[in-house]
Amino acid sequence: MVNFKFVSKIAPGLRLTVGICAFILALLVYWRSKDFYRNSQPIKPDQSTNAQILEKTLTASQIIEEIRHSNYTRIESGKLLAVAHTQLNEVAELLGHHQSYTSQSKLASNKQIKEVCPESFQHNEKSQDIYFRRGGFKLQKCTDVPEFHTLLTLVYNFVHYDSKYFQHIPSIFHDVNKLYPNIRIIAAIPDTLTLNQADYKDTTIIKLKKSKAESSIWIDLIDRVQTKYVYIGRNVIKFTWFDRLERLVREIGNLEASVVSGAYRTLVSGVWSNGCEQSTLSNYQLVYRHGYVISMEECLVCHHVHGPFVARKSLFHENHLKPLTTAHSMFAEWFLRLKDRRHTVTSCPDAMSFLTDETNLPTEKDQWLGVASALQIEYIHVGGTVLEFSCEEADTGCKNVRAVGKALSTCCIKELSDGVKLVMKKCREGGFLCKLQAGTLLGAVKFNSVLPWELDADIIIHCNNFTAFGAKYKSFFKEQGYKWRLSEGPRSFNLYSASNWKVEIFCDDFMDVEEFIAVGLSPTRIEFDGVYVETVGNPGLHARNRYGHEIYQHVQHWIDIKGSSAAGFYGSAAKTFSKCPTPGHHACLDQYIPDGNLMFNMSKRG
Repeated sequence: MVNFKFVSKIAPGLRLTVGICAFILALLVYWRSKDFYRNSQPIKPDQSTNAQILEKTLTASQIIEEIRHSNYTRIESGKLLAVAHTQLNEVAELLGHHQSYTSQSKLASNKQIKEVCPESFQHNEKSQDIYFRRGGFKLQKCTDVPEFHTLLTLVYNFVHYDSKYFQHIPSIFHDVNKLYPNIRIIAAIPDTLTLNQADYKDTTIIKLKKSKAESSIWIDLIDRVQTKYVYIGRNVIKFTWFDRLERLVREIGNLEASVVSGAYRTLVSGVWSNGCEQSTLSNYQLVYRHGYVISMEECLVCHHVHGPFVARKSLFHENHLKPLTTAHSMFAEWFLRLKDRRHTVTSCPDAMSFLTDETNLPTEKDQWLGVASALQIEYIHVGGTVLEFSCEEADTGCKNVRAVGKALSTCCIKELSDGVKLVMKKCREGGFLCKLQAGTLLGAVKFNSVLPWELDADIIIHCNNFTAFGAKYKSFFKEQGYKWRLSEGPRSFNLYSASNWKVEIFCDDFMDVEEFIAVGLSPTRIEFDGVYVETVGNPGLHARNRYGHEIYQHVQHWIDIKGSSAAGFYGSAAKTFSKCPTPGHHACLDQYIPDGNLMFNMSKRG
């Protein structure tokens, strides 16, 4: 028998998925049991085989868990499930069954109405490089499709282009007219540019002042489109047959995609890129990575594309563009919304556009301010740069983010941690014995910071130092903007920040640091939000003995989940997160397995 005792040691969130995989595996084996016993001898797995079975089952379960907790599209999920299916097939073979099970994870049969003539691949091993420029995939002739110009409208917004590119605009219109006769063009140009609309076929030219927001111009231009598909000509500066518009429209149907783009090269510098980015929006941070995970029909599945793209006009009715501060913010927010709603976005790099040299994802903060404010994003990682947005810019002050079931923003955490660090700094400067305590210590042990669901902070000061600390620093803390209160119960000071964070400073007669000092050892110091502060002698042991079983798994604050007290409550509480009050928000705790710290300790500054 295969030993599945490891399942009990896996985090609860993953345990269910592992169990599902094991159940599926059992069904697979049972389904073919007659053939198995007829064609094979039962196998008793040895230790090496057991290890392989464990590894492959875990791999399959981790893939399924990833799908459960990520906003993958149906196509992406299907591809990943096929990988999990392969792992389970291999487990079945290790158990002695050598027949493979056919994966049903395929793209849905293409029942789309054919709108563009298909391609066929003609391979020629003896051909030279010149062949591969025009040979290989060929557009077949067909008569059962609509005329292409009735399907697609090309939209351009040149209003905010640098004036050095103005000379290229007439050539774009002429080249489109030449390569795609009768296809409609709608273009906005600056009112200072002299172009005669009558010189170009099927072209509408709208002259606008640069004072009009770029995002608003795009929205107005798209609203004018009357064809089924629209081509968004972002940053285009030259049009050639490399743009391959038929390919882009065809793949919307073939791949059931919402957006299809291509590669690009910059006009002057000649830099080529497939234009495909993956994005991760989590815990107040947006991270872009260039590349792809899945490809289909020589197209890359992306979350964000840089250059021009084709989409159904109806997509903009169902997912309205928002007039944010810049066009870049507007499209970035739109692509994030498409990802969240599981739309498929692709880049087919054999189609290539010529774009301005400023096309790459910008690293200027002002270009991203609109999306940061709209989605409460404090850090954006892009192009090797980390852009940081203030509490006001990202709208992440404590009053806007504190809610049961959501992680605190970096901005809000910093306000509490700054208070803790200031108290500990003054303890050190004044020669007072202080240490982190309770949930504040637990946060330092688990996250090197404040717990992402914290409600207050706790510090212990030696009772011999209590009165002197208050007398020395009460006025100082008031000058720093803190309210100072003396508790009537157990001897303690309460500091209140501008957002009403409370730092409780309790008095205690026992400080184990005295034992360290007595034998010539310095106090134990633990990292807390970027600095090292004094704490108990053995932080890990103290936390384990105070809170009990499985302290490195997560339980929200005992007050939030109606516990009676912190001590002893942790070990018996269910390791789970509360339902998020704003489902789908990137700070929802219930999107995570209640274990681990990496999802909260993402590098904020690179």
